[in-house]
Amino acid sequence: MKKTLSFLVLYLFFSNAILSQDLTKVDKIMYSYNGITSIKELSERIDYDFKTDIEKVRAIYTWIALNIEYDYFPSKLLKSPEFISYNNNDFNRASRKRIKHKAQRTFKTKKGLCLGFAYLFHSLCNLINIENELIYGYTKTSLDQIGIIPEEKNHVWNAAKINNKWILIDVTFGSGYLYNDVWQRQLDLKYFNAKKEKLKTTHFPTLIKWQKFLNQKPLKEFCNAPFYLDSYFKNKIEVLKPKLGEILVKKNKKIHLTIKQTNSFNNVKYFFSYDNRVLNAQVINKNTTTNLYFKNPKENSFLHIYLDNELALVYKVIVN
Repeated sequence: MKKTLSFLVLYLFFSNAILSQDLTKVDKIMYSYNGITSIKELSERIDYDFKTDIEKVRAIYTWIALNIEYDYFPSKLLKSPEFISYNNNDFNRASRKRIKHKAQRTFKTKKGLCLGFAYLFHSLCNLINIENELIYGYTKTSLDQIGIIPEEKNHVWNAAKINNKWILIDVTFGSGYLYNDVWQRQLDLKYFNAKKEKLKTTHFPTLIKWQKFLNQKPLKEFCNAPFYLDSYFKNKIEVLKPKLGEILVKKNKKIHLTIKQTNSFNNVKYFFSYDNRVLNAQVINKNTTTNLYFKNPKENSFLHIYLDNELALVYKVIVN
């Protein structure tokens, strides 16, 4: 029994060490990949250049993020599935064909939506024999989406199994961002082996398997939550109230937030989106909780809250 326990401890130690190894050398090498003419050639080169599965998966992620541009247009929803009668074999064959075609097109044009990014990642993993899955679901990417429950799936991302552990990957989010409807390419490594506590605030899988993996809230709670940003997780805080991202306030009434935190906060700033004036919040620390008070807005607005000069939370505020 002791030997079995010792083996398990060692296995978990080395497994975690492999997942947390420095992969910046992989990223540097991917900048030098030029003149790749096919998905097969790219997979073979990655398979040859790197030894471990985690390095290979990171190489796929980085190459796609550096080379594929998000092909933005206003409607970002995934298309609804066509209602065609298939038996299981026909459906699987048609699905594989569709994924292969979309991956090939994305590689050839160097442009794509989330489907193209995810399908290309999926195809490359398959060619290198790395177990992986496509994850379909919803994302919250706009402040206007607070409180809105989507009617259709609007995103797809990936999971890859490394040393019997699933890691979550969103190469679309990791490749850049939209600014004034123009794609800004920027490699973001936070979405490789993404932290569950952060990803669950922006991604909602439709399959129960992945909801459980993320310890995800029900869809309604996910949609109604405020926007959580990097500073929120860095400071390890928890909003006790209000839990809803949409705050109803009466005129001349202050907005009141209660948060739980490890360290006390003194520097809390905020602004409302209609005037952009940065103000200091009233901060009252008490044991492990902090009460924050904000002046009431003059009109419906978004409340942006900064902790130590970093954006942490955004609420939608409705004035009664």
